[in-house]
Amino acid sequence: MAVNTRAALRSGSLSEKGAVAVEFALILPIFLMLVFGIVEFGRAFNIQVSLSEAARETARYTAIHSSKAGFSAADAKAVGVSAAPSVALGPSDIQIAYSGGSACAAGETVVVTIKVVTPYLTGLPGLIPGLPANLDISSKGVMRCGG
Repeated sequence: MAVNTRAALRSGSLSEKGAVAVEFALILPIFLMLVFGIVEFGRAFNIQVSLSEAARETARYTAIHSSKAGFSAADAKAVGVSAAPSVALGPSDIQIAYSGGSACAAGETVVVTIKVVTPYLTGLPGLIPGLPANLDISSKGVMRCGG
């Protein structure tokens, strides 16, 4: 009788045969939510860093070149778009404002605001009630005018 008890313990009893499958089914959704959350956070962080770089470069270009005769806001926005190649950024996403009004006079500041609305990569947060379907990320760059 002792031999049969050992064999039953080694192979698992008949009542525990599906326990591993049930435990896996309970843990899998939690694990997938964790992995998808890490992916979404990493992507959002990448976009935020890219937008910060684009806002800084646009503000820098505007502060240095605004006093030149051939300067245009479209050129400054093009610099911002090229500074963030990993983001689907367009010139309409970039807003340029000046602290002194409509020009970048020496001693004043230029403020560049960039806002991007992008869908989630995994789409999962949009399925959870209370979470937005899109990811709104913005960044701001400020530089003193006059070079």
